[in-house]
Amino acid sequence: MSKEEKWVVLNVFENGVKAEIVKGFLEENGITSRVRGSTTPYGGTAYFGQTGPKEVLVLEDELEEAQKLLEEKDNM
Repeated sequence: MSKEEKWVVLNVFENGVKAEIVKGFLEENGITSRVRGSTTPYGGTAYFGQTGPKEVLVLEDELEEAQKLLEEKDNM
């Protein structure tokens, strides 16, 4: 891949469990994603563990498709 991948925040979830569920859903639908602590500059997982807020990130060029998938899922 010649261009550098750029990751963007899709959404912030209240805990790691919800974020991992969304990550799994996205990956089942062909969207590459990651989960990271949304409090990273303020202590990250070392401070909050899995109970703190988590961000789901996707590649910038897949953001629009990921947003549509989540919207469709929420409307079910």
